[in-house]
Amino acid sequence: MQTRRRCSKFVLLAALCIAGRWIGDLQGQQTNNSYPMIMHCHPTAVQIGTTSEHEVSARYNLHGATQVLVSGEGVVASVINDDNPSENSMDYFFATLYPRLFLLSRYLKKSFGDDTDAESARNDIFASKCSLRFHVADDAIPGVRDFRIMTPHGVSTIGQIVLVRDPIVVESANNDSLAQAQPVQLPAALCGLIERAEDVDCFQFTAEAGSRWVFHVRAQRLLNRLHDMQVRIDPMITLRHPSGAILATSDNHFAGDPLLAYEFEQPGTYFLEIRDVRYQGNPDWVYVIEAHNRPFVTQVRPLAVKKDQESMVELVGWNLPEETFATVTAKSSGDEVWDVAVPHWNGIALNEVPVVVTEHAIQEEQVLQQLTHSLGEETQRLKEAAGNELQEPTQPSDFTFPGVWSGTISEFDEVDRFPFQAKANEKFSFQVIARRALSELDPLIRITNEQGQVLLEVDDATVDRMVTADSIIENWAAPADGKYLLEIRDLHQRGGREFVYAIDAERASPHFELQLDTDKTLLAPGMGSVLYVRALRKNGFAGEIELHVDGLPEGVHAIAGRVLPELQDGCILFKASSDAPMGVSNITVKGIATFSDDQGRSTVVESKARTFQEFYSPGGGRGNYPVTFHSVSVARPMDIRSIAMSPTEIQLAPGESQRIDVTIERAPDYKGNVTLDLILQHLEQPYGNTLPKGVSVDVASSKTLLSADENSGFITIKADPTAPSVERQLVTMNVHVAINFVMKHTFCSEPLFISVRKPD
Repeated sequence: MQTRRRCSKFVLLAALCIAGRWIGDLQGQQTNNSYPMIMHCHPTAVQIGTTSEHEVSARYNLHGATQVLVSGEGVVASVINDDNPSENSMDYFFATLYPRLFLLSRYLKKSFGDDTDAESARNDIFASKCSLRFHVADDAIPGVRDFRIMTPHGVSTIGQIVLVRDPIVVESANNDSLAQAQPVQLPAALCGLIERAEDVDCFQFTAEAGSRWVFHVRAQRLLNRLHDMQVRIDPMITLRHPSGAILATSDNHFAGDPLLAYEFEQPGTYFLEIRDVRYQGNPDWVYVIEAHNRPFVTQVRPLAVKKDQESMVELVGWNLPEETFATVTAKSSGDEVWDVAVPHWNGIALNEVPVVVTEHAIQEEQVLQQLTHSLGEETQRLKEAAGNELQEPTQPSDFTFPGVWSGTISEFDEVDRFPFQAKANEKFSFQVIARRALSELDPLIRITNEQGQVLLEVDDATVDRMVTADSIIENWAAPADGKYLLEIRDLHQRGGREFVYAIDAERASPHFELQLDTDKTLLAPGMGSVLYVRALRKNGFAGEIELHVDGLPEGVHAIAGRVLPELQDGCILFKASSDAPMGVSNITVKGIATFSDDQGRSTVVESKARTFQEFYSPGGGRGNYPVTFHSVSVARPMDIRSIAMSPTEIQLAPGESQRIDVTIERAPDYKGNVTLDLILQHLEQPYGNTLPKGVSVDVASSKTLLSADENSGFITIKADPTAPSVERQLVTMNVHVAINFVMKHTFCSEPLFISVRKPD
């Protein structure tokens, strides 16, 4: 019997070993390992001026993480190395149940070179979690920072960490009812997760009579940069009396996140609850509740301030005396029309608040002058502290372009009007910044003539590939010489001190903006990939745009293409040398164009590209969300090892077709489907297409799907009979490996140049 039991254990152990190896092989057959996808960081906040440790959870592999990139200034992060196996790995199972066998297996791996073999190296310990250490400087600006992690499997997607002023308190395991409420000492930043259905996290605290507390939640907004989050948290908070009776609740304030301010009439012990309004849950739904009794600023008036200057503003928010003024200094990077600044009031640095930063003249409402005149000595003190005096508001007739109008829709049914002079066919652009800067205003703008006739009315606009409540007018031409008025009001006729706005006004001139379709480029030694750059042409600009890139990692070179006249997409081909070391860096992409104005004068226009991260939207769509930086990394060999293409130079005559043959080399253990394409598309919608005008892929005459053991395919391109001539347009042969239904890992060939020439 004893022998039989020993044999049974041996058979079970052998079966488990085989199963473990089979699971490892399956991992090796997924390019996901080379696409680390951060899902959350817990705790999701770090106190300014401290160093703390945090656990990052991800889909796919974070094992061997080496470096952390963080946006902004004042934050440094590093990986806490841990050679212990992950709880999600088979190695962890054996290390726990059979430690001697685990050590033997590791010894055999090293003895037979398994750790350095390219195939096995991809299939090492699988870890969906890693630990990071964040160090935040004393003068760091509070708010959300983007970060990403470099691993041997490539650089990760974007994660987020919140910088707060108060100590961090992490929720306890059992705090799901008032009876189990977790005692906390406020002020604090309460960090936790709504990790399962019907999860309600409860906190118990004491408050004095007359004390006024603010509870600011970040939760839904921490999910906006996740690649694959099909359902988002919709948090609400509830404040309860010691008896359990509800004192106050808050649901949506900043998007879906709550903000609650409350003055306690009686001293005592109170309860704070947070849950999803639908009682849903998810292991990646993190939150932080900033609970304190300091002033909390929601807006400043005026919303617009001068760049790199100390400005005086009126504070709007909670726990503030009436007509409270403070100083702010804003240093915009120039990438955004708005930025964040920290007001300083009575020597106290408050929370971060959005401001519009400009180098142009600012025309303010009369209300600011009237309020400041009523404050006497305090106003004078702030003037002296700011080092400058308040300027008298310029008269409407004095407005010059470019400039900024800044004001507040203070009352119900208020309409603010700004007059300006224009000549016939003179063109103007107006951009409202309100909701994007967390204003309560839902702006509606229109242009009228002196007689009050409405010439144009505009409501919502698309900014950064998303619809915003802010209004934008572009390239409006005055029908005749005369005076015109730009009117702004709230769409729902509301008003209040929180309804601030700024209007960036300028004479329309031809220019362009650039957008990077993805936020990272993943390379391996000897392999290439592509970054698509989309041009948004403004005010009639239709010329060619030359692309440039700076900041590449060691061992990586780039071929920067162009955006052809009247088209919207260009591309940059990255290639890592065969001996490129593992590494990562953030890049900068810009475009340069030259055009001539009506007088024949040559003008050079330059634009820095903004980065967008793709995401898997509910229903299978592909969306994009703006993020802080684009990273290029070089990591281990991946599923595709080489791509051969013939020809690499193509010359087409209008109406002509030509075939391009492609052969790929797979990793020995990769058997998944591979698709070939000359553009980036999803559900037949192009997101990057650098083919010349009139040139397209002849799908019926192409073999683009390579399954299982297939390594060869071809694409046929054709030129329409009316295709215009073009010389050597950069195109890439894309080899796509699916990560999920939406995201693809794209490998690229050597550059492909396509010319269209009419026969002599």
